[in-house]
Amino acid sequence: MSHALVIGGTGMLRYAVIELLNSFDTVTVLARNKSGFEKLKKAAGKRSTSLNFLQTDYNNYMDLTKSLIKATNEHGSITLAILWIHSTAKLARIITAKVINETSDGCNLYEVSGSLNADEEITGERGREEFSEFSNINYHIITLGFIIESSGSRWLLNKEISDGVLFAVRNKIKTHVVGVTNPLEKRP
Repeated sequence: MSHALVIGGTGMLRYAVIELLNSFDTVTVLARNKSGFEKLKKAAGKRSTSLNFLQTDYNNYMDLTKSLIKATNEHGSITLAILWIHSTAKLARIITAKVINETSDGCNLYEVSGSLNADEEITGERGREEFSEFSNINYHIITLGFIIESSGSRWLLNKEISDGVLFAVRNKIKTHVVGVTNPLEKRP
């Protein structure tokens, strides 16, 4: 039984979740509110039966741990994890990796990061160091940038973000940038 986890899957990663339903028996989506999940379910159509919803605020580390353990007990080991976790919950990413590491024989974990600290995160060194203790985690970093157009620049659209994340996942890319992160003065 194949099982993927997406944190942040009801918003900008919604298209990625829908696409993952073609490749995984279960796609667990962790989100704070049910309304976003209901929209995701509707967009997934017939494939929505493979969606598993964990209504959890990842800022509550105890609830996060319990929810992840429940998901693995019910749907099997997580072999793919895509994490879009805001910097306000710094430990959530480590707690997620710890639970997956303890319940999986191997997981490709993709951390999605904004462009604010792009220079530090593009190399993935910070994340590789932090995740190095987890022997069952294969760490990847995806940095979200922006698009430069003739009329200026703009942030990535949700579909562009999902497509970029899926490209990195399909090609098992260790460090990937969606859009561009430089020149800094061109940031929208």
